[in-house]
Amino acid sequence: MSTTSTAVQAPPAGRYAIDPAGSSVTFVTRHMFGLGKVRGRLKVTRGVITIADPPEDSRVEAEVSASSFSTRNFMRDPQVRSRLFLDVRHHPAISFSSDSIRQRQGGWSVAGLLTVKGRTAPVELTVTGVSAEGAAIVFRADCTVDRYAHAITMMPGMAARRLSVQITAHATRA
Repeated sequence: MSTTSTAVQAPPAGRYAIDPAGSSVTFVTRHMFGLGKVRGRLKVTRGVITIADPPEDSRVEAEVSASSFSTRNFMRDPQVRSRLFLDVRHHPAISFSSDSIRQRQGGWSVAGLLTVKGRTAPVELTVTGVSAEGAAIVFRADCTVDRYAHAITMMPGMAARRLSVQITAHATRA
């Protein structure tokens, strides 16, 4: 039996392992002084979502591969993976760890710490959808990431300061 929840309802309590193959992190940002739109993605490598009762006691831990950064632009992508931006040689992973989950304005908000290039800064995800089917759940969330908060400040104007990030996490009961 399939059930679909709104962002207001939490899925069944339990520990869920994120499936990297079914999960994605996509982003949209601007370049060329805001004139052009850039779309890209990163690959999820692992993660765990623990749904508690009450849901406010839940936890999220996730990691993506910095070297998987892709906008499908053969000139831009290596530069972003270089020391100028992500420095994937020294910082191969981007990680998120929640520190609070709360109900807000008819939905859920997940606040936590995002670590990029060795720098940790707070970020808040807005859960936009939750669906559950059997032992599987799918979460969708959005957030805005400020690259300056992670000391990634090269090329102002040519690369926007903020990225709009969309996350889809497929997970199964562990």
